[in-house]
Amino acid sequence: QAQRLGARTQRSARWLARYYVIFGIASMLIALGFGLLRGRTWALVLSGVWLVLVLGISLYSSRQQTMVRGGGRIHAGVMAAWTVIWVITVTVGASNDLPWPWWLAGGVGMLASPLVGAWVVLRRTEAAQ
Repeated sequence: QAQRLGARTQRSARWLARYYVIFGIASMLIALGFGLLRGRTWALVLSGVWLVLVLGISLYSSRQQTMVRGGGRIHAGVMAAWTVIWVITVTVGASNDLPWPWWLAGGVGMLASPLVGAWVVLRRTEAAQ
């Protein structure tokens, strides 16, 4: 019974994969938005949208009652990689006023680390079946 309960708990931790997919897609779209929509007003609008999204998925994650085995390490790795890509994208893109393809490439980079994290989470939760 303990093994069944452990496996069920592990499977219920799949929420983290959904979290990563949403976070990654939103990162890519916001980065692309910064490349396509220029000016202070758009920067404020996009920043507001990003803030609302981060607050929303943070609230979603705080309501979850389970975590995949090694979830803290997975999350730290995903967020560290995402942060490095974000810093490079924003610093280089904004300093040099680069066109939208730069921002799209940066967004795809920011999408990559959460997708890897989602894949790891799904692999670990499938093992619990």
